[in-house]
Amino acid sequence: MTPPAMSSESPLAPTAPPRLSIIITNYNYAKFVAAAIDSVLSQDEPVELIVVDDCSTDNSRDVIGQYADRVIPVFQEVNRGHGAGFNAGFSRATSELVMFLDADDCLLPGAIKTILSNYEPEVAIYHYRMRYMDEAGALSGIHPSPEMAMAEGDISEQLRMKGRYVGTITSGLVFSRQHLVHVMPMDPEAFRQGGDGYLSAVVPLYGASRSFETPVSGYRLHGSQHSRFSSAYAKRSRWCIGHDAERYRAIREHAGRLGLSVAADLGAHDPDNIHERLVSMLFAPDEHPVAGDSIRQLASQSARYEKAHATGLKKLFVTLFWGLFALAPKGEKQRLMRWKIDAKSRPAWMRRAAKRMRRGG
Repeated sequence: MTPPAMSSESPLAPTAPPRLSIIITNYNYAKFVAAAIDSVLSQDEPVELIVVDDCSTDNSRDVIGQYADRVIPVFQEVNRGHGAGFNAGFSRATSELVMFLDADDCLLPGAIKTILSNYEPEVAIYHYRMRYMDEAGALSGIHPSPEMAMAEGDISEQLRMKGRYVGTITSGLVFSRQHLVHVMPMDPEAFRQGGDGYLSAVVPLYGASRSFETPVSGYRLHGSQHSRFSSAYAKRSRWCIGHDAERYRAIREHAGRLGLSVAADLGAHDPDNIHERLVSMLFAPDEHPVAGDSIRQLASQSARYEKAHATGLKKLFVTLFWGLFALAPKGEKQRLMRWKIDAKSRPAWMRRAAKRMRRGG
């Protein structure tokens, strides 16, 4: 089965230069949401801006209300989470291109012009790099790292065989509406958080992916993000494992609709999932959700993958790390993993080595 073709009479078929709908999803980000809205409204290109508030308990709705004549406000009656906010916003969107912008992020100057200039009718999902941004809005590095090549072309088979590809997150993604209609609305309970994970997992099954080096958004790092569980490593890993399970289920569902095959165990071929299972086993084995896992087996898989994808000084560092990890007692294994996943916990010499590797040795 292939996605139905768009007829010339379809209301979704573009008859003019493509337009863009931006959907800002907000929950208790009153301190950031005005900056997100302003970053969109200050662009040189016209845009349809929809702002969804998920029953915030702060003064977010008062802030959003100040823009009532320039945005389409959608105030949820019940708090239902990230996925439901995406659904509510998409139900109001009318443009050929759709972007979901987190309320604590922002667009960079010229972003909409860049997005519109890259429009191609057959492309389902566009990946853009992002600039890291601190709480005050100062820009710094790039996400994902420039050394990581993002998805390009037909990645359906990679998704169905490995469960993942290198892409970006919410505020760096743009979608074709004619492809989104095949996968929306999403299950709001399965994706109370991580709605972008669902869309990234299923939209490429319906059409091509394109990636661009030009950053279009700022990715704000701050202490209250859902994805940053401070030092609760096992809690974060268990959330990621559960989220992956829902992503895999969605891949199977949509691949089934299209008559496409899927690997029997997507998690067995997904290096990120294997890494999260290793962290979960290390820090909270009694609460680990995947039967049959062992630290030795997961560490061996992670080491094999990382060695195969590293070069130069980084490959040497990876080899040394996993060699030490294999020999270390459990307490030292935890210390090594903490250093690996939490940059702030690393000793100075390791931070210097990591910085050197990022600069190419």
